Amino acid sequence: MVIYNYHPASGELLSTGRADDNPLAPEEPIVPGYATPTAPPADVTGNSIAVYRDASGIPPQNWEAGSWTVTPDYRSVPLYRTADGSAFEFGEEYGGIGDLPAFLTDEPRPSPAHVWTADEWVLDEALETEQLAAAARAQRDALLEEADQLIAPLMDGFVLGELTLEEEARLKALSQYRKALRAITTQVGFPRTINWPVKPE
Repeated sequence: MVIYNYHPASGELLSTGRADDNPLAPEEPIVPGYATPTAPPADVTGNSIAVYRDASGIPPQNWEAGSWTVTPDYRSVPLYRTADGSAFEFGEEYGGIGDLPAFLTDEPRPSPAHVWTADEWVLDEALETEQLAAAARAQRDALLEEADQLIAPLMDGFVLGELTLEEEARLKALSQYRKALRAITTQVGFPRTINWPVKPE
């Protein structure tokens, strides 16, 4: 008699073999634990797998307590946490076989401004605006720091009255540039459309 060995934790097919002879009842070969004489379904396709489980969803040691069922198999599919869109690694929380738990999805998060709502990623425009504003301010602050470093040596010459006409013009241009940088948050389209000032050469 051909038998089908299944995994004691997942219930998936491991291998085929033959039942042991039963000297007391030759017509009833001995089927070892976690094996069944019932063949798994042959029409399993796509991201699915046949597993041998009992009514409670656990692979039974005694084959008579279970049966083959077809269930999703996500082990080769990238999964993401619905809380923050981070990549999920298979483990104790979920091994990849069976329906996806509520905290996972196979849909990647489109952007950091998307939130998981009603089984899909939905753009949170308020969050997106907040993130764009924070990124723009960070960029502005970096440009201001760079401008400060360019202005500092010119200011010494200005206080001492030692600037050339060319240096005075550069100091004025850099000061105007710095002023324009500080004003980007007051632009009508901020933070979605920003007219960034051009740094003087």
